[in-house]
Amino acid sequence: MSVTNLQLRGVLQRGEIIKSFSPPIGLRNPHIQSTLPTLWPWRLQVLWRARHLRRAARAHIVESNTGVRLQALSSKQDERFPWVIIMHGWLGHAESTYVLSLATKLYEGGYNICRLNLRDHGGTEHLNQGLFHSCLLGEVVETIRLLQNTLVMDDLSLAGFSLGANFALRVASQAAAVQLRLRKVVAICPPINPHACDAALALGPRIYRQHFLYKWKRVLRRKETLFPNLYQFGPMLDTQSITQLTDRLVQQYAGFSGVRDYYDGYSLLGNRLSELTVPSEILLAQDDPIVPVTDAQELLNHPYLKVTINSYGGHCGFMQSVTGKRWADSWALDCLG
Repeated sequence: MSVTNLQLRGVLQRGEIIKSFSPPIGLRNPHIQSTLPTLWPWRLQVLWRARHLRRAARAHIVESNTGVRLQALSSKQDERFPWVIIMHGWLGHAESTYVLSLATKLYEGGYNICRLNLRDHGGTEHLNQGLFHSCLLGEVVETIRLLQNTLVMDDLSLAGFSLGANFALRVASQAAAVQLRLRKVVAICPPINPHACDAALALGPRIYRQHFLYKWKRVLRRKETLFPNLYQFGPMLDTQSITQLTDRLVQQYAGFSGVRDYYDGYSLLGNRLSELTVPSEILLAQDDPIVPVTDAQELLNHPYLKVTINSYGGHCGFMQSVTGKRWADSWALDCLG
């Protein structure tokens, strides 16, 4: 049974899992929260803060037993320190501002950091012939397992933003089955119900659709250039609908019957997280313009999940001040501590 945001808020308040993130009045607009931190003045601040982390970074191309290759950037301080693997959102990358901000906070807090690029992200379109899609869980699980063994990550946690947070939770749900040793997961704004996210994008401000379509089509054109014998997208790229483009691509190149089948494939609802035994924390915002929180009710009784929902924060924003300080970074550090 669906509930309204107001009804859900009442349930969550009774469960005492709404936290007190309260940005200044000028930063309370969800679209400001979602977009402002990505602009250059704030990105330059993050790049300066992250200079030691980035200077220490070592690039790895991790090849799984199926031949899939993913790129990771590791910044190791001390072999005695715990590790955190951070995963970006859809069409983001390991150098995204929000990833670097959290990575720097954790690095300064005494963690070794590994930033993982999902397939076709971060300029890695050339590494694999196949196209990225959100149901490619197996290759992410295997890459993290290989990273843990190769870099000796005995104390390992996962952190993720948006789609990367969704991946982190699904990876953790398979950890026991593949001998992946995880201590904790922190997931910021994970899509819980991809159908609801699709609807939110379709009905929401046009700027988000334009942003995702521009970046997605750019990736697809790179794949087309790199592998002309495999991809000729043609008129498919003329569409201005994320739903239509997704539907065509997953049918033609990923073996799904359509967009509904595909979205069901990475939904966190139903029994998707039934095997999760890794303590995991989810952070959501009621005003998120991309990830509706109404479906969070289905996760509240999971014994290994704790859900935190704030009134403000937008999509992966949680910007605490105009200086670029992010409340979500401190939240994640506290959760992992």
